[in-house]
Amino acid sequence: MKLKPLLSPTRIALQVSLSSKKKSLQAVSELFAKDIPSISKDLVFDALTDREKLGTTGLGDGIAIPHCRYADCCEPLCAIITLTDGGVSFDASDGKNVDLLWALIVPTDANDDHLQTLALMAEKLTQTEICQAIRQAQDPAKLYLLLTDDSH
Repeated sequence: MKLKPLLSPTRIALQVSLSSKKKSLQAVSELFAKDIPSISKDLVFDALTDREKLGTTGLGDGIAIPHCRYADCCEPLCAIITLTDGGVSFDASDGKNVDLLWALIVPTDANDDHLQTLALMAEKLTQTEICQAIRQAQDPAKLYLLLTDDSH
């Protein structure tokens, strides 16, 4: 599975100042909706919030992968937000605030795609140099090119 069709420079927001997990999930939902008009930011937000109620998507080390199933989504889609001001609490097991959110929405029945995409994201996020590049990025287009370069 490749990252290029899952992500778009228009679904990357860098160095955003947000004050809570709720506002972070709202911002992610807005990225999806702004890029793809058929997506409802309110419905994505509700689905992400419902998923968080099952257990935090905060992985530790300042990283969260909020994800959910969304009926009006035809294919898996990702969005990335980096946060300023020390990040926000995401109830991660290590207690660290999250400053890097890599979100995923998948069609309701996309079980294999969901797991494959989460595995791909986790693989990227275990690479220290990739996380550092995401956190330091200033240009969404350049970050997109870096992340979709298959040599990483």
